[in-house]
Formats: sequence, structure tokens, C-alpha cells
Amino acid sequence: MTSEGHTLREVDSSLGLPKGSAFRAFKRHRPALRENIDFIVLSAHGDGAAIERLRASGRIYRSSINVIVLAETGFERVRADLEGE
Repeated sequence: MTSEGHTLREVDSSLGLPKGSAFRAFKRHRPALRENIDFIVLSAHGDGAAIERLRASGRIYRSSINVIVLAETGFERVRADLEGE
């Protein structure tokens, strides 16, 4: 999986929700989500270039240090939570 999935900022924006909404939903579902399948974590130490590309394209919040990118499966679970499904 690459950084081509859905960032938490994109989820917040697409649903018209305030910053942090997608992160809180992600945290609620984290025990059931599988890293490298449902999401990846880009580390500031190892993935700085990828994070900077996401920042430059406006896909993440300016203050983001480590970045969570949701695959479609993770995105659907977070989206459903936020939409009350």
C-alpha cells in the first residue's frame, strides 16, 4: 500500500467535519483495522519525503508529523462511523 489512499484530512473535508473527526473515528476502530492492509502509518523519520509530498499537495494538515493513510477498507469503516451507519 502506498500514500495513494485517503488521508484523515481528506476524510474530514469530504464529509464537512472539523479537524480531528476522522482521527477520533480511526482510533475507535483501530483494534479491528490491520496495519498495511486497512491503513499505513507514514513516519516522520522514515517517510519524510512522502509526507512532504502529501503536505505540498494539501492532502494533510500542515501540523501533521506522522501520517495515517487509509486504504479503501479502512476508509469505509471510518466513513460509516462518521456518518452514523
